[in-house]
Amino acid sequence: MSRSARQPPARIAVMLVNLESDRATLETLSLLTGESAAEIHGLFVEDIELLSLAGLPLAREVCRLTHVQRDVQAPELERQFRIQARAAEQALTALASRRGLPCSFRTVRGEPATLLRETLEAMDLMLLGAARQALSLAESRPLAGRSGDLGRPVVVVFDGSETAQRALGVAVQLARAGVHALTVLLVANDPAALDALRTQATDRLGRQPAVFREAVEPDTGELIRLVQSSRARSLVIGRNEDLLTPDSIERLRNLPGCPVVLVS
Repeated sequence: MSRSARQPPARIAVMLVNLESDRATLETLSLLTGESAAEIHGLFVEDIELLSLAGLPLAREVCRLTHVQRDVQAPELERQFRIQARAAEQALTALASRRGLPCSFRTVRGEPATLLRETLEAMDLMLLGAARQALSLAESRPLAGRSGDLGRPVVVVFDGSETAQRALGVAVQLARAGVHALTVLLVANDPAALDALRTQATDRLGRQPAVFREAVEPDTGELIRLVQSSRARSLVIGRNEDLLTPDSIERLRNLPGCPVVLVS
C-alpha cells in the first residue's frame, strides 16, 4: 500500500458505530494511511436491532457512571445516533484532511452484518470497531494515554490463502507504523500443515519479528478466544466466507478495544 503513481489508491471503508469504540478504529486507520494513497469511505450505522429494542415497553438503559435506570425511547436513541454520526464524520474528515486524502461519509440504517458484507464487495480494506458500547458522550476519552495499552500486539490470522497473504502485509504495515509487536496466528486444517504455513509466513515477513501461535480447525469462538488471550490491539484477517456470517461478524464486532481490519 505504498504510494505509487502506478498503483491506484486503496479503497478503505470504515464502519463507525459509537464514539468510544470509534477512537481505536480511527487510530488504526491513521496508521494504515500514514504513508499510503487511499480513498476513505466512512459509514455510520444506525443499528436497527437497537431501534427495535428501544420500541419495547420493558427496554431500560443503565448509565455506567451513575447506575441510574431510565426507559429507552426510540426518539432519544435516534437523537443520540445523530450526535454520534456528526462526531464520527468530523473525526474522520479531520483525519483525512491531515493526510490529504479524499473522504466520503454516509449514515445508513440497517443490520450491521448485511451492510458490512455489501460494503466489503467494493473495498480493499474494511475497518470495524467494537459494537454496542455506551452511547454517552460523557464517557469519551482522549486518543492517547490509555492505561494497559502498551505491549499489545497486532494479530493477524494466516492460513496461506491469497487474502491471508494480503492480510499479513497489512498487519506488518500496522506493526511497523505503530512500532507494535506482531502475532501471527497460524490456522490449518491439518497439524501437519502448520510447519509449511510457518515457513510461508516467515518468508513474507522478511525482517519483521513476530510471535507465532497455532490453531487446527478452530471455529469462530475458539479463534476469538485466541485473539483475546493475545491481548490484541487490532486484528487483521483476510476475507473468509466462514467469518462473514451474521453470527461471526457480531462476535468480531464485540472484541473489546480491538478494531478488526478485513482484507479483500
